[in-house]
Amino acid sequence: MKTVLVVDDELDVAEAVQAILEEEQFRVILCGNGREALEKLAEVKPTLAIIDVMMPVMNGYETIDAIRENPDYVFPILVMSAIQPPKEKAAQQGWAGFLKKPFSLASLLESVTRLTSSS
Repeated sequence: MKTVLVVDDELDVAEAVQAILEEEQFRVILCGNGREALEKLAEVKPTLAIIDVMMPVMNGYETIDAIRENPDYVFPILVMSAIQPPKEKAAQQGWAGFLKKPFSLASLLESVTRLTSSS
């Protein structure tokens, strides 16, 4: 079963994503911030990570930098945010995609399916 790590401090958004993806037979692990996600990565190897940008403790960019520093963490990252991030951020951090909040069910599923089918 493919595992998706969802990192978002907005519980309603995270739970909605979880419900949608579990319906499609994905295993979903929720984390409320970047530090929690990094702790979780010590025990879980996701197929894909969906990371929100605006979070307390450790924002999405900091979380992605920390993930990219570890050579054991090799999985695509789908960034989600209500605001369009600077284009150079995506290039610097090697994102696999960007999802603008609020997103549709169809765009979430299309992105997740595309990014998990190649692995």
